[in-house]
Amino acid sequence: MSASAAASRERRTSPVTDRHIAPGVVAGVIRNSLSGPGDHRARLLRSVWIELKRFGASSVENVPLSRIRGIDDVRVEGPVVRHEALIVSALSALLECEKIFAFGAALSDTCALIAHNLPDVLIYTLVPPEPQRLGAARSNPPPEGGRVTRLSGSVATFDLAHYSGKNDLVLIDAGDDATAIRPETDAAFSLLSELGTIVWDNYTHSADAYAYLNGLAPALDRPVFHILGTRLALYSRWDIVRPDDR
Repeated sequence: MSASAAASRERRTSPVTDRHIAPGVVAGVIRNSLSGPGDHRARLLRSVWIELKRFGASSVENVPLSRIRGIDDVRVEGPVVRHEALIVSALSALLECEKIFAFGAALSDTCALIAHNLPDVLIYTLVPPEPQRLGAARSNPPPEGGRVTRLSGSVATFDLAHYSGKNDLVLIDAGDDATAIRPETDAAFSLLSELGTIVWDNYTHSADAYAYLNGLAPALDRPVFHILGTRLALYSRWDIVRPDDR
């Protein structure tokens, strides 16, 4: 084999590292930033901003999904594009939930997916009254099987005493109404069972939720975690997150 052939073979088999592709990546970013569609630039900036918020979080710890105890053994069904809903369904199964309470109409699809995967769970959702029913808050009869019970009202108007201390999981759509995250979170702690868990959606996508949870976390008895790759933050009275293996 000639020396030139050997050198060519060595070049072909040498591993490619980030250092080798960096110039092309930078050139591509500049080219697409100048000539690409505006929505591409907006998505890039949004992704960068989310990562900066995650990295700069003062009190909420970022953890990979793999550090949730027992999550590898859970199997759930659902549309692959509903990433967060699938994870919440898996958490519901992992926590062996019997009762779940959700704040916000935006979580209706998530609750339906939970009910599909856990047909015996009792799920209550508190949503704003429909326009033609702007009177007093009301509740539906208790559900049978995995049906979702829709409660009409707001955290300020609905009497939650009947549900206090009974829920293994409380869900809050933190992007649904910025003014509601504080009272809904206060109510969530009263709704929790002894080993209950709270999950906030939109933690990384709502400035209000991000600021509120990073301010709240130091005052709590247990940590608040953000699950990497999702919009979800959680607090649990059970040791749901394994210690870091590092």
